[in-house]
Amino acid sequence: MTLTETIAALARERGADMVGFADVKGLAELPRAVVVVMRHSPEWLDDPSNMPNLAYLKEIGEVTDRLSELGRYLEEFLREKRYGVRADPPTGYMIDNEKLTAPFAHKTAATRAGLGWIGKCALLVTPELGPALRLTSVLTDAPLAVGQPITESRCGECTLCADICPAGAVSGEHWRAGRLREEFYDAHACRAVCFATRAVFGERYTGCGACMAVCPVRPRSSVRRP
Repeated sequence: MTLTETIAALARERGADMVGFADVKGLAELPRAVVVVMRHSPEWLDDPSNMPNLAYLKEIGEVTDRLSELGRYLEEFLREKRYGVRADPPTGYMIDNEKLTAPFAHKTAATRAGLGWIGKCALLVTPELGPALRLTSVLTDAPLAVGQPITESRCGECTLCADICPAGAVSGEHWRAGRLREEFYDAHACRAVCFATRAVFGERYTGCGACMAVCPVRPRSSVRRP
């Protein structure tokens, strides 16, 4: 197997649902990124009217912790191969509270890896999982085969996430590569609603999840968990 194939296999063996490889020159100090995706359980998201719920919020923390552990594993694997490498933590660990941005744009890296596009709700949307996922990235100078970037939205005329958003954060306009988030999505309005969940549920992670749950691209469960 090539190094790219080996890394993808290692990530999947340890719980990754999708793995992509991106050219991130201009985004980071290292030229390539291994982008790792873990899905949310569809059972918690089947009813958009029941969002947010405690099961979903707990899973945010669990998936984020697993992603962080997997990122560190891949970082150590590449370091042992004597490549330059840095695991960037999943979004949620390090956020600029004024700009509401992370140090590294995992979603942008994922679009460059060809995994998906940015939806109208500013979440990564993949054909396989929709937006019901979380991300982390491992930056490296290893010679990896990168994917074909996706540079345009594939949301079409759908406005379900804009219609359901309790914060009114989703304008309904399309993303395209290079477009500023603020031009189509109000992150501060979203954050205000999401932070209200702490008062109700007391979880360390916040979230609403309505846009994620209503997305027609997202796979549905066949059996709901109790």
